[in-house]
Amino acid sequence: MATSAPGLTVLSIDGVPHGLLCELMDAGEMPVFARLCEQNARPRMMRSVLPTVSNVAWACYTTGRNPGKHGIYGFIDRRAGTYEMMFPTAANLRGPNLWEILSDAGKTVFGMNVPSTYPPRAVNGVLIGGFLAPSPEKAAYPPEVGAYLQSIDYQVDSDAPLARKSREKMLDNLDLTLRKRSEAMFHFLEKQQWDFFHTHIMGTDRINHFLLRSYRDADERFAPAFGEYYRKIDALLGKLLDAIGPEAPLIVLSDHGFCPIVYEVQLSRYLAETGWTRPTEHVTTPLSFDPQRTRAYTLIPGRIYVNLAGREPGGCVPAEEYDQVRREVTDDLLKLRDPEDRPVIRAVLKREEVYWGKGSAGPDPAANVLDALPPYSSAPDLIAVPYDGYDLKLGLTAPEIFVNTELEGMHTYEDALLFARNVDIPAGEMEIRLLAGPILRTLGVEPGEELDLRAVEAPAGVT
Repeated sequence: MATSAPGLTVLSIDGVPHGLLCELMDAGEMPVFARLCEQNARPRMMRSVLPTVSNVAWACYTTGRNPGKHGIYGFIDRRAGTYEMMFPTAANLRGPNLWEILSDAGKTVFGMNVPSTYPPRAVNGVLIGGFLAPSPEKAAYPPEVGAYLQSIDYQVDSDAPLARKSREKMLDNLDLTLRKRSEAMFHFLEKQQWDFFHTHIMGTDRINHFLLRSYRDADERFAPAFGEYYRKIDALLGKLLDAIGPEAPLIVLSDHGFCPIVYEVQLSRYLAETGWTRPTEHVTTPLSFDPQRTRAYTLIPGRIYVNLAGREPGGCVPAEEYDQVRREVTDDLLKLRDPEDRPVIRAVLKREEVYWGKGSAGPDPAANVLDALPPYSSAPDLIAVPYDGYDLKLGLTAPEIFVNTELEGMHTYEDALLFARNVDIPAGEMEIRLLAGPILRTLGVEPGEELDLRAVEAPAGVT
């Protein structure tokens, strides 16, 4: 038993569905987690964020705010004033994160590998950024932590593209990354007394993307490897429990669920076929379109932008046609059906139904969205929410709308995981952005009024 457990320990396991975890526990694949739940309570289901992207969900978790306030809406975005692509990082994140809030309150903090924490901000402790960090040295605050990470061959992230070449090599790489994450975690856990200690495991998301269907289909080569990886996660949890003791406050969570892919859907191709997006003759990026003839375009996953005059660099849609374009694009999206004549899009949401800014308690469908554009500068105008199994991609030059690749699993909104021990989590519907409140209060810090601490109903049609 630990003699100096952190005030609160968080272990996040990216993309692990509540349902899958319960299934693995019941099948005896995760005995440590099963015993933990027997001694406390079964894990809860939690909602993620729309659209369901890891860096957006973790930005909600780390700031306690919805994307309308923290400013991260997707894994890729359009660089302001251009049609060029960019990857949003913590440098684009508006507002302090949990480690900064707690540092300002005099708490000692540790965070490792959580998405939306690179580049790391200055904190009272250690903050090691997640998968967008180019190297261990550049991932860490304070800078000297990078030297330790380099010395142990720390892996910022697994080599995700490797899975498209060799799943056996992907599995070896996942094991290496997990071993190094574990080595670094326990090094820092034992180094000093922490008030807040959060470690993130990204490999669960990677293995779900590339082996979830193999597991579901009981593939003789890869289903056992899938189970073995989860047993390693379970063993890591067991070692962590031994280190912090049986009473220490603990949260285990994921940021979204997962389901097998039926089709990858090339949504840019569909918008081109329906006349909304007009590709240039030579397409070099997903935003290679003629702005004078493009009235709407998409970024992943399912974020639709009106090419609005005065807002987009080459916008051609006048403000008075904005709502009409949104209605007509919505109609076309809801008409999309797969090769077996099954509907693909279950709901198309307006930005004002999902996001809200400073001074609002929640989304306001009656808001004048054009007046609200400045605080929503990167927010999509529409969010296409697919039925489970339809993974919305780009594919502006794809020969077909519906394809299948090496990917086997996709993110889902409703089935994120939440387990808490000795942390007061509100009853009822839970969303990932709401966890900042209980975390701060567990550590004796009252959340500021700028945080989104009130639950809101899931938008109509998505649950």
